[in-house]
Amino acid sequence: MPLIIFGACKDKFMPEIHFPQAGFLVVEGFINAGGGPTTITLTRAAKLDNIAVIPEPGAQVEVQSEDGAGFPLTELAGGKYSIDSVPAIPGQHYRLHIKTSNGKEYLSDLEEVKLSPLIDSVSWKAGTDELTIYVSTHDSQNKSLYYQWAFAETWKYNSAYDSKLAFDPTDSTVYNRLNDSLYTTCWSFNQSTDILIGSTANLSSDVEHEFPLTKISYSATNRLILRYSMLVTQTVLTKDWYEWKEKLKKNTEQLGSIFDPQPSETGGNIHCSSDPLETVVGFIGCSSQTQQRIFIDRSQVPTPKIFSGYELCELDIVPKNKPKLYQFFGTGYQIPIQPYVDIFGITVGYYASTTSCVDCRVKGGSPTQPDFWK
Repeated sequence: MPLIIFGACKDKFMPEIHFPQAGFLVVEGFINAGGGPTTITLTRAAKLDNIAVIPEPGAQVEVQSEDGAGFPLTELAGGKYSIDSVPAIPGQHYRLHIKTSNGKEYLSDLEEVKLSPLIDSVSWKAGTDELTIYVSTHDSQNKSLYYQWAFAETWKYNSAYDSKLAFDPTDSTVYNRLNDSLYTTCWSFNQSTDILIGSTANLSSDVEHEFPLTKISYSATNRLILRYSMLVTQTVLTKDWYEWKEKLKKNTEQLGSIFDPQPSETGGNIHCSSDPLETVVGFIGCSSQTQQRIFIDRSQVPTPKIFSGYELCELDIVPKNKPKLYQFFGTGYQIPIQPYVDIFGITVGYYASTTSCVDCRVKGGSPTQPDFWK
């Protein structure tokens, strides 16, 4: 008896959405209640699930308080609008007012001021293959409940070889490199992009203990090769703001499956007052932030080997004749490192390696030491 299998395709559901002719307005940022700058980014997207965005210039953006005070933001490049500080008062509510260059007006809902407690600690644990970094915090008054974290990473690394020499292509000569043009040591930077949120609303006390922020592999990154630093920023959210972040997290992490939340469900608390049917994406909350920085030295990480990124680097010897020197050094293919001498101490060539093994900037770092580095 033949086996008969019945199958059916499930179409992806796209709800009815009012697509504005100019594209969806996407509003990013928050009202900083801690005395720091408030920066709002306005962009346009042709569709809610389209990653291509276009900056929205020429808008008037203002933070408004419930008692009628207004704090206008200054337009910067790339659809960004900023103000150095907003004198937000705990207990009051604030919102964002936007008037775009085409005359349309948008308002976010009035949101209460949330104050972030101090971060208790940023800690880490070394595993067999990777290191995990955690954040812990608490609110003894049980008022915070909903948290978001972001982090900025900085790490120091050295190139495979320390070059003391440079090449002059005008006369094919090798000379001693000046100290200010040494590129052996660099610092790289990275900003977190994942939505890191946690809630203590269902716990008996407002304590978040060792929330995992990120994992750092020993074998796939050079972050821990010399010295590593992380600056953690903590923001307290309202319940509605947190739930919106949850939807956004699901959309950004899972979008593409027929069973996933649709992008239109993200919504937000921003509305077009001149066209109530228009969909606007974004949520503007009002909160202070707290920060804490940690450093991790290579000597603290109990693992025998950490990826450097220079495992395949090798030394070559380039003979001391002008055609060969120009062939290897004049094109930028290699950089001279130090003289190669014969048994009589005469320089007959130069040790050399590829630019990517000598100049640390090739891996994206900067030779300028950050001000906070210690």
